[in-house]
Amino acid sequence: MFERVRFMLGFAGAYRRSRRDGAGHEAALEAASEDLLGRQHTGAVPAAAAELWSDPDPECALADGGWFGDGTLEITEEHLTLLRQARLSWDSAERGAPMLDPRRPYGREDLLGQLSEVFGGGDIRSLARRHVEMYFVMTRALRHGALAPGRYPLGNVAAAQVRTTMHGYQASDEDLGLDADGLVTVTDDHLELLRAIEIRWPSGYDCQDRLVVGEYPAATADPKRPYGDYTFIEVDMARILGELPPGDGAAIFEPDPDLARRLQRLHWQMFVVMQVFLERMALAPGRYGR
Repeated sequence: MFERVRFMLGFAGAYRRSRRDGAGHEAALEAASEDLLGRQHTGAVPAAAAELWSDPDPECALADGGWFGDGTLEITEEHLTLLRQARLSWDSAERGAPMLDPRRPYGREDLLGQLSEVFGGGDIRSLARRHVEMYFVMTRALRHGALAPGRYPLGNVAAAQVRTTMHGYQASDEDLGLDADGLVTVTDDHLELLRAIEIRWPSGYDCQDRLVVGEYPAATADPKRPYGDYTFIEVDMARILGELPPGDGAAIFEPDPDLARRLQRLHWQMFVVMQVFLERMALAPGRYGR
């Protein structure tokens, strides 16, 4: 009975994701079927881990934070070791945003085993808390880590995987931030946006969607408002980059076509820019807030 419910929930989640990405009803049904039939399960997540990840706030919130995600955290060498193994993917909901790969957030499918190796063991629940800690670590690393503008190779994700993940956008390598030799060019504009990107823990609803299909809840940028609270991401991006026009009393900001295109490309490029940043940024162990 449980397996039947698990399958139905997984099918419903895959259908919703396809519809959210713009597929029609029939196409979404077909995509959901292919998704479940083609998925390689790595085994059920232990109940203790699934319970904590679905509602981490009561047990994992930081003592001096006013809301989940706020507060200060002691970042250790172990945290940084795991962060440098991060493997990103792309959440295609809404405007899209980079996220830790829900199948192997740090490169391996045996997430709890990997956490045990990095942090020196622990029971299931303590290891599950370590994974939530990495959400806190990621948000602080993006704000406090240092990386100079330049050209960098991808380490944990291959350029071919980036192209496959982003194929639905019909974007060129240049649009995606990939040079002809597969290197990623990181600019000051990229770094300004990266500092401001909003990272969150998935909602309980999203966590359940992932768990029933054998995936892991993990830190993700907000695909609806990745750079702030405005309805359209172009407004936030232009604000961050200092490209909003002078105040003239107009109630609506409409970027010209060239600026809109540039902002769209910069947003797509956050996938590879964040990937090389997490792999290569300089950050010393210590206590950090957001």
